[in-house]
Amino acid sequence: MNATNSTSIASPGESAFDPYVIIGPVVLGALVNASFFGCLVIQTYFYYANFAKDHRTIKLMVVVVFAMQIAHLICVSATLWNMAVSAYDDPSKLQVFPLATDATILFTCITGGIVELYFSFRLWKLSKGLILPLFSLALCLVAQCLSLVIAVEAFSMTSVAEFAVDQSTIITVSLTSRAVYDLITAMGLVWYLMKQRSTALSRSIIDRLVLWTVETGLVTSLVAILFVSFFIAMKESYIWVGFYSIIANVNANSLLASLNGRLVVRNMANEALQRQALISLAEGQRKPQSVVMNVMRTVETPSQKYDELA
Repeated sequence: MNATNSTSIASPGESAFDPYVIIGPVVLGALVNASFFGCLVIQTYFYYANFAKDHRTIKLMVVVVFAMQIAHLICVSATLWNMAVSAYDDPSKLQVFPLATDATILFTCITGGIVELYFSFRLWKLSKGLILPLFSLALCLVAQCLSLVIAVEAFSMTSVAEFAVDQSTIITVSLTSRAVYDLITAMGLVWYLMKQRSTALSRSIIDRLVLWTVETGLVTSLVAILFVSFFIAMKESYIWVGFYSIIANVNANSLLASLNGRLVVRNMANEALQRQALISLAEGQRKPQSVVMNVMRTVETPSQKYDELA
């Protein structure tokens, strides 16, 4: 392709078309997104194989999130085809997002809203308070409402460059709110989990939960921060588009990782209780000592934990 005769995505006619920062990030984003979807398929199968007795609201939530990711994957794949194949001989076609890309924004918004509502609920159940959960919920509503506005505007855009400039503030505030939400929710969960470290058994389980919470919170917030950074610094490139294409699957995987992690915690608790019973019997006691298991309430092990959601 003759770069000197190509049209710039950001400013037609002003600079040469550079596929490395326009098509390249979208290709990489689509590949990473497909990999995350593969992980989601495995996690979803694992969830239904081990938590068939979960409340129907939780199982429905997983179904909806998985369905959103199927639609999201189709849209991202269609975007990749449009950019790498349909517009191969005419870069000027890339000045407007295809409808599949606009739909991706909508599916990302829906997925983000569901996942963030779940973690806000989890924070409320763990803290037994309202201030921090309501604050995180407010950030969630801000992020998702602005995302809906962005999706509506995207369907009517006539130029990606103009869209990025006109919606710059809304996009920045939306993704910043999401990043702040992830960090605050993760720190809140860690804080209240640490307060549950009352026994040796609970400490081992809590430490594992804290590690998972920090990991999932950092990953989701990091992706949002990278998106905002590249969007602000390099609007003329599509690096920010590549990062945006994986946000939905990152959020979906964080949700399933949180739900499936309960099985590991259950196994840890059962093994610890068995060791405690053996130690008690070895010491000549008729009955094993009871172990304080406040942490099991925290981990949300029983499916009855979610009955109030119905």
